[in-house]
Amino acid sequence: MENKVLKIIFTLFIGVMVALFVGLGIEAFYPSPIYPDIMWEENMTAKQEAAMQVAQTAYDEAVRMRYQIVSIVVTAVAVLIMVGSMFLEKRNLTLTNGLLLGGLFSLIYGSTVGFSAGSAMVTFITVGVGLAAVIVVGVRRFSPSREAREAAKP
Repeated sequence: MENKVLKIIFTLFIGVMVALFVGLGIEAFYPSPIYPDIMWEENMTAKQEAAMQVAQTAYDEAVRMRYQIVSIVVTAVAVLIMVGSMFLEKRNLTLTNGLLLGGLFSLIYGSTVGFSAGSAMVTFITVGVGLAAVIVVGVRRFSPSREAREAAKP
């Protein structure tokens, strides 16, 4: 009983750590745009207000573009992690399940970032690719014939 509980906890821990690794890796190698150093003041000229608006618009566009790219990259990495987990399932089931869970958590992260991007097309594509990967991995991993073979093992 204790060993099963420890395996479940370890699987969840691996899943969370994989998702954190993906998210922090994105931030480390493709950091968020820096917010423009602008201050609204009481008595600003029209020229100053226009310059501030241009800076804000440029920042918003950079953030939107970053979200689209991050959504695509995270989805691709998550799919690779989930597919990679299938190659380890005969060696270590706990590690396999942890990687699979980490891939699923990363897919959720990628989809959430995609929603923030404001592009329905990018979000649709990333969610579609994620859904296809989940179905393929799920069918491969949890097929009835596989479960029957595992139940028959002594």
